[in-house]
Amino acid sequence: MRHPVAARVIAMLAFSLAAMGSWAETVVMPNGLSVELPEGWSLKGSPQGMLEKSGLRRVQFVCETEACEQTQETCTILMRNESLPGEDDADKLREYYASPFKRYFRLRAVLRSTGPDADIRQPLELVRIGDREWYRVETDARHNYRSGVFAETVVNGRYVGGICKSCETGEERHLGGMRILMSLKSRGALGDDAE
Repeated sequence: MRHPVAARVIAMLAFSLAAMGSWAETVVMPNGLSVELPEGWSLKGSPQGMLEKSGLRRVQFVCETEACEQTQETCTILMRNESLPGEDDADKLREYYASPFKRYFRLRAVLRSTGPDADIRQPLELVRIGDREWYRVETDARHNYRSGVFAETVVNGRYVGGICKSCETGEERHLGGMRILMSLKSRGALGDDAE
């Protein structure tokens, strides 16, 4: 016979996990990539994104929950069509910030993007997010600016980045944005769906 308190705790944990794991929709993007949007998140614009003159494509997502009215959480997936030099995705990714100068300029860029007097909250390092390794750095913004998680990986030979921003100030930040990055999937080889 189960203990009634233990049964309630198990039921509450199962409910919490189910709530955390609920997805609103799958968004299919160019280059055979897709992400899952958590409940309360939506695509802003087209799943094809906006192509900049530099060749960088941006697909934007926004959180529309009641809590996000305060946190203003957003996430942008960045991608390029051209292949990076190197043998495989892991080698290409490791090569991306092999130079101290590249690391320096990346840190300078994310601090500038975050706002005046921003700090580095988590260093630029290789971390596992979902099924793949990413270079990730997290910033801490001053009042009236949004902190950010800036992550970059290589998928099927191509650059993919993520920028997730939020006004959250607690220890746990960017939960929805990180779930989007964790859900990133690829459905094809290098030549598939290059639009």
